[in-house]
Amino acid sequence: METAMQKNYYLMRDLEDHVVHVYTRKEKAQSMIDSLQEQNPKMLIQLTEEIPAVALARALKKKADEKTKQTNEPNSTSG
Repeated sequence: METAMQKNYYLMRDLEDHVVHVYTRKEKAQSMIDSLQEQNPKMLIQLTEEIPAVALARALKKKADEKTKQTNEPNSTSG
């Protein structure tokens, strides 16, 4: 059974690490699709709300790890 949380994300798979990118707003996901489609009209790009729980968990973990990494980086403008 899908939870409401799983239904409120849209995904795009990263070709480097195969972790999906998730979007919480359909408009933002569609904007990204339109931009990518314009860059390469032959590319198959699909918007889906069907995201496996494991894929969603990996995407959210990657996003949290990147945010933590950015927060922990020393400020290059100080000192």
